Amino acid sequence: MGKALFRSRTWFVTLEVSYVNISLCACAKWVKQLACCRRSEHESKSVRPRCLGEACAMVNALTFDVEEYFCYSYPGDNLNCEEWQDFESRVVPHTLETLKILEYHNVRATFFVLGWVCRRDPFLIREICDRGHEIGSHGYAHRMVFTQKPREFRDDVKCSVDLIGEITGEMPRGYRAPSFSINGDCLWALDILAELGFHYDTSIFPVAMRHYGPPEMERKPHRRENGLWEFPGATIDIAGLRFPFGGGGYLRLYPFPITHWAIHRMNAAGRPVMIYLHPWELDPNPPLQPRGLLHRFQHTVNLAKTRPRLLHLCSEFSFAPIGEVLACFEGEAERPVSQVGHK
Repeated sequence: MGKALFRSRTWFVTLEVSYVNISLCACAKWVKQLACCRRSEHESKSVRPRCLGEACAMVNALTFDVEEYFCYSYPGDNLNCEEWQDFESRVVPHTLETLKILEYHNVRATFFVLGWVCRRDPFLIREICDRGHEIGSHGYAHRMVFTQKPREFRDDVKCSVDLIGEITGEMPRGYRAPSFSINGDCLWALDILAELGFHYDTSIFPVAMRHYGPPEMERKPHRRENGLWEFPGATIDIAGLRFPFGGGGYLRLYPFPITHWAIHRMNAAGRPVMIYLHPWELDPNPPLQPRGLLHRFQHTVNLAKTRPRLLHLCSEFSFAPIGEVLACFEGEAERPVSQVGHK
């Protein structure tokens, strides 16, 4: 299947099904070479030493998007923000459970909180902040950036910034767009983020598939001309193709040895990996799911594996909030990032 398929954004369903098929085939090719990384299906029952090689000296970024299980944004298969109040809220118990896991492993992370959640549950944002984690903005209404006009985007982000500021007393330094939806068609959004005073963005997957891109963007954290830092989503090249990995459905879909190997490979190359999850993914049976079969698969595949895989990541790799990982690039520019700190 040619790369042209991955550049198409019109045949969405065909692209998604083909992507899953290629992912599984590529994974199968590499699993035999990953015997040293294999684990049992009972991933949560064994804990390995944190240091397995030089790559362990790298500090990676652990992030969470704080939103409800019904805040999905699949094309033609989503709920308007005005409808959300009609559904049972579960964001508080899911997020508190996430905080408990991180506290047990002595890990701090970045939490990108949705403005809608800030308005309804401000005490939850204070709890996250009080436990030493970084607070970032996830916008207000969880709208894909490429579906908005610049003024709409500015207003959405500004609303979330104001709410976070009221709760924490500080403006968030980082932003993540819903579903990594800043692509080549809306790079103007990065200039707006810089104008609003953000220090960094992490909304781009540099890969030519789905609504992601642009694929030619630099794949390691870098500063843009407008002064904004960009921390791209993690990608790995397998069998001549580039795949996103490291979070959400990809963390749940890929065999775990693939993710484990990919993190070590990027770390060995001097690049930190950004892991991203949603607290609602700890719930194996969300009460509301997308209508479309493909979207439902993406949303719910292997939800029961989220917890054990998060536990494994926290027990083996070193993590910090994005702001601290970026500080390595800003303050340690003359030496490899892999030599900077270890939790």
